[in-house]
Amino acid sequence: MSTNVANESLEGARRRVVAAFTAHWRRIVRSRKDIAKERTDFFFAGSPSARGRLAREFYGREHARQMASLTAADIRESLSPWLEHALRYWLDEDDDPGDPDGDAFLAELPTAEYVSIVTPHESFGGRTLIDRYPGERALYDDLFERMLSGFSRGGVLRIYKSTGERFTPSELRSARVGIMRDLRTGIASAGDEDSWVFNTQLQGAWESADFNGEDRDRVVIVEVNDYGDRLLGQKEKKRSQLDSE
Repeated sequence: MSTNVANESLEGARRRVVAAFTAHWRRIVRSRKDIAKERTDFFFAGSPSARGRLAREFYGREHARQMASLTAADIRESLSPWLEHALRYWLDEDDDPGDPDGDAFLAELPTAEYVSIVTPHESFGGRTLIDRYPGERALYDDLFERMLSGFSRGGVLRIYKSTGERFTPSELRSARVGIMRDLRTGIASAGDEDSWVFNTQLQGAWESADFNGEDRDRVVIVEVNDYGDRLLGQKEKKRSQLDSE
């Protein structure tokens, strides 16, 4: 695809995401349902009460009206933490503007609570996965399935608010707890015997150049790997070899 065609496709995709965002929040403003109650369990937080509070704030009338009244330029800025990453992913995966699956992907991105970006560790291959979270197209789709299932050796999980808004310091701390709890629940449910190591310190060679300079107040980052377990095994093996000599 030529550069001009790619740029035109991306611009059209941006407009579809912006339109989907506006339509989504206008529906919420008009709705008489208790959406916060219906969606409470989908928020990442350290406790049920914290999840409920986040849901009420996110789907509250004041916030919904604010989101529904944003201009196209405002929406693009608000979604900027994840938007261009998602559009590049769409362009690589499914860049036919007339394809129903591609159009559905774009339209659904801003309609959940979060957008997730999973970047597998480069040394283990795999491809970046970007989608709304929670997803509703697959029967089994949770953080464990997106990040650690199969032959995964871990990676970097980024969670953004679907609105692109900032997390308060307390929201960041609480979200990390909720994310790690959900990952550990998935690990236990799958009977996964790998000893996963969690890193939330935002430092390490695992960081990707694609995300240099991002606003750390607008993303929750959790890195997961099994390096610690494998390195321990290597040390024990070496020690055993030395003892046998």
